[in-house]
Amino acid sequence: MKAINGLSKVFFGVRKSDNERIYLSKPSWDCSWYWGFGYLGNRNEHYHLSGYANGKNVYDALLADYDLNEKIKENLWVFVELVTTAYTLKETAEVLGRGGSHYTTNPCKSIIINEVETKRINEDVLPAIFNEIGRIIE
Repeated sequence: MKAINGLSKVFFGVRKSDNERIYLSKPSWDCSWYWGFGYLGNRNEHYHLSGYANGKNVYDALLADYDLNEKIKENLWVFVELVTTAYTLKETAEVLGRGGSHYTTNPCKSIIINEVETKRINEDVLPAIFNEIGRIIE
């Protein structure tokens, strides 16, 4: 998702519980090996879209908890699909890049590592997904 009108954050919605305006940060390529994505918050708080629903249906949780940016609300099923796919692929690229889940050295590390697929996910697939999310919000 490119910065919209040069901004690094876009309005996500107003949280219903306290009327706080919440913003979604644009994705960032961090530490030269993974995507920072789904950061929500404002000047007083920071949290992640990935863990916010706590096992609930993300679609329903977003509608229950936020007065969403109208463009997100109008395309909420697609937004949830793209965000969920991005998180799944982000984790996949991390496992394929490290050769495991990072608890210890995986004894199957040599057959898990796939540099070509890691590169494709990080350089082609995730940027395409982020651009689609940007198109929804713009």
